Amino acid sequence: MKTHNTSISCLLLEDDAVLQAGMKQILREQYPEITLHLACNLKEAALCFYKYQPELLLFDINLPDGNSFELLEDFHKNRKKGFKVIFITAHTHYAISAFKYNALDFILKPFMPKQLCETVSRVVEQIEEQQYFKKLESFFKQTAIGVNGQEKKIVLKTQEAIHVLRHKEILYLKSDNNYTEFHLVEEKSIVVAQPLKKFEENNALTGFLRVHQSYLVNLQYVKTFRKNQDCLLLDNDKKIPVSSRKRSQLLAYFNEL
Repeated sequence: MKTHNTSISCLLLEDDAVLQAGMKQILREQYPEITLHLACNLKEAALCFYKYQPELLLFDINLPDGNSFELLEDFHKNRKKGFKVIFITAHTHYAISAFKYNALDFILKPFMPKQLCETVSRVVEQIEEQQYFKKLESFFKQTAIGVNGQEKKIVLKTQEAIHVLRHKEILYLKSDNNYTEFHLVEEKSIVVAQPLKKFEENNALTGFLRVHQSYLVNLQYVKTFRKNQDCLLLDNDKKIPVSSRKRSQLLAYFNEL
């Protein structure tokens, strides 16, 4: 079982005492990073949700005191932060089709422990990625300002001009042999006669990370890290490859923020 590093709060709503106890045991053994809260009816679930604001909800649908869909709608309207839902259901084929159509996660009763773990792992990774990017946003706000209170800048010299750029104006850098292309937010580019390695080694760009032999990326503009494709997706939908050698460094960087 993959180890996750981020602490996550989870609310398990299940009225079947035997099933709830089994799921509780599996989750605590396989996911020590998850803080688990238990409820067996909608009233208990509501109290737990508004007290703990969990990031993950494992919800049965039919409960003794009603249907969990209405409760979830209330949670969505009154949430203080985002959350993910995994439905636990023995519902009809029509209901399952609705979940699939809306890309919602669900576990069909009866299920094996492996099915539970696979679904929870997938959702936990999504939650962790979102938390990483929130931390990154905070990090960039702190590092974007220099010691004198001014925005950090870099000077680029070309044959035609001298450019003074703020860090936030740069999306990414791309290596072209002994030249470096600076790709800007305004969809322009500047080419300088210096290798990419120089900008990485002298720490001229705070908040940038080398993710590939040819790319140095401003992590402020990273929207998604697609693990299965080994690529970053930037705010302008530009795909940046992540090399296998840099992948672990990228993940470690996220974990340490």
